[in-house]
Amino acid sequence: MTPAEQLKDSVLTLAHATQRDDTLTSLRRHAVEQLKVLPFPDKKQEAWKYTGLHALTAGQLNQPATMLQHSAQFPALGDCVIVIGNGFLPAQLPDLPAGLSATTFSSATPSDKSISDEHPDTLFGWLNNASLNDGLLLKTERNQKVAAVVHVVFFNHSDTPCHAANRLQVELAEGSELTLIEHYIGSGPILANALTRIQAGPNSRITHYRLQSEAADTLHIGNLQIDQQRDSYVDSSQLMRGNVLRRNDIHVRLLESGAELSMRGVFIARDQSHIDNHINVEHVAAHCPSNQIYKGIAGEKGRAVFNGRIHIHPYAKGSDASLSNNNMLLSRDAEIDSKPELEIYNDDVKCAHGTTVGQMDAAQLFYLRSRGIDEAKAKRMLGTGFVNETLLAMHDDSVRDWAIDWLGEAL
Repeated sequence: MTPAEQLKDSVLTLAHATQRDDTLTSLRRHAVEQLKVLPFPDKKQEAWKYTGLHALTAGQLNQPATMLQHSAQFPALGDCVIVIGNGFLPAQLPDLPAGLSATTFSSATPSDKSISDEHPDTLFGWLNNASLNDGLLLKTERNQKVAAVVHVVFFNHSDTPCHAANRLQVELAEGSELTLIEHYIGSGPILANALTRIQAGPNSRITHYRLQSEAADTLHIGNLQIDQQRDSYVDSSQLMRGNVLRRNDIHVRLLESGAELSMRGVFIARDQSHIDNHINVEHVAAHCPSNQIYKGIAGEKGRAVFNGRIHIHPYAKGSDASLSNNNMLLSRDAEIDSKPELEIYNDDVKCAHGTTVGQMDAAQLFYLRSRGIDEAKAKRMLGTGFVNETLLAMHDDSVRDWAIDWLGEAL
């Protein structure tokens, strides 16, 4: 068997091992059937051209994680905190702010049909379905602004290789508002397989922070799916440092007129870490604006990949879409591959994209060194200044301050 075939065999082993009779049985079984026919990702596929999966071991694909017996240490960034350990939800959810309800996938009512209707678009998304222990469903009430900041912490830890399926679904009712922090922490040779889905109803608003701060010895493969209806607004920030392997697939659909997306991201790959971000924004409806700003830094032998795609559909007249990815290299051995894409099928649109990859400004570095600042501190100052423009655009003070300090540690 080839390495890819061996890993695919491990995927199916995990999928079969996690089957059991409960309310999620049909969801898992359907996913298993999909996994049987899907090819395992390799560099022959364009979407995986720059990211190999050789870092994955069989254990990270065929051994399910067990329930954690201890609590995690993490910064309290929100008013309402929900901690999920290795994909296992707490026995009792905390008290929630007015205008918000929460339930587990396993206890959801038949009216929550969107859970079973969900169709992941990647192999790892289907693996998440197939191996799911449980998921968290958050729902806002119509025309209600949730005053408290909700902080969902996914804590994944293991001393041996294993796989944890993390799942979050957010449904925003018409006219509602929510601030959500989606936070991943943990350590050890564990693969965090995360799938988050946000459904933004008409005229709803969400400020969303996705923080990936696991230790360097972990692996993370994440999928984020966002569907937006009429006049909805999604503001999403993606912050991450490198680890053994970090892959993020983000798929956004602007389905109805007036839906607006604002997305920003910062990624830092140091040592021999690897980060891969793939973002696809589908302008399906007319008169929808979208704006993406990503900044990346790679040092030592760090490797990063950025692929941003904007797809303007034939009926999406009046679309206003922009994509920017600027990157800084801190060493000659570091590498960042950036590939922005535009696919346009309507002439009445305004679209722009751009990317840069360059070394740290030698003149600026020399200036700081000439003022008595040592080289390491000078590089840290320049790197911080490079990403701060993006970080300062975040609205929540506690998240912004934490992000500036946490990302600064990586520089």
